[in-house]
Amino acid sequence: MSGAIFLYAFLLLVAAAFLWGAYRVLGQPTRLAPSDYTVVLIDVAESALRAAGRLRAAAEELSDGNGLDDVANQSRKIFQTGYYQALRLRPMTGPDTAVSIRDRLARACEACDWASRMIGSESNHNPEVLRAARQLLDSGEADLRGSIAALRPPAGAPTGNNPP
Repeated sequence: MSGAIFLYAFLLLVAAAFLWGAYRVLGQPTRLAPSDYTVVLIDVAESALRAAGRLRAAAEELSDGNGLDDVANQSRKIFQTGYYQALRLRPMTGPDTAVSIRDRLARACEACDWASRMIGSESNHNPEVLRAARQLLDSGEADLRGSIAALRPPAGAPTGNNPP
């Protein structure tokens, strides 16, 4: 009987350690070096922009609504990942100067996510639903392009270890 108590206590400690480790990994924002921070944000925005382009092309090519489910589901995964990355990413040191850009990126991914839901739904045969989804894609793509432009350094600006 006493051996079972020690076994249960050990299993409880292992479970507690696992939950603590999962919280440390998933519960805290991802902290990146300042140079990596902007690169990752640009990559998230560009991935979402490419997915929005593929979704738009599929919606225009298959205007009757058939066969859009796969493209919409794949795009939705990218938009959701971009949304959560925009919420989680933080610079390792110093102030977060891109907080407004991250918010704009998150809103753009959210708009594109809703557009993919509308395009991939059973109502995609309705022209009004497709029109509303295209409007969401338009605004989402515009915000994604704006986020990329705001994150890129101006032309001729020193980058990395290059001397000014």
